Amino acid sequence: MDRIERGDGMYLTGAKQLNLDAKGRLTLPAEYRRSLGESVCLVPVADCVYGFTAEDYPTWVESLFPEGFNPRNAKDVALKRALDSSTVTVDLDSAGRVALGKVPTEARCSRGLDKAVTVIGSGDHFEVWDTERWEREQASLSADLSALMFDAS
Repeated sequence: MDRIERGDGMYLTGAKQLNLDAKGRLTLPAEYRRSLGESVCLVPVADCVYGFTAEDYPTWVESLFPEGFNPRNAKDVALKRALDSSTVTVDLDSAGRVALGKVPTEARCSRGLDKAVTVIGSGDHFEVWDTERWEREQASLSADLSALMFDAS
């Protein structure tokens, strides 16, 4: 696990297998904790939960609207509403733990986030995956990495 300092903020990389405690708390790697501050925004997305600093979350949401958020566009409103209503902001406790248990139960269960998890750095945020699901995802990514990196034309 690593954290790369850039002029415009942090860049998280690497992967680490961890376990949630009995209360659904996740002790984040020290490299990440130094970058996150006192709280994180947890967003259930696809097969995992994204974790952003409170400062980076609004920037990420804005990036989903390349032409700007249009409050008169039903799709824009629906996407923003879905994201904001499913996002929870939690404080890191003194031991550097994040209360993943505060993410709605259905969102955690559908992603398999109950015990063994893998935390990965993904640039401006971290992701929390069920370890078995992450291993399957990683295997498919490894097989397709060259195709993803290089233009076939």
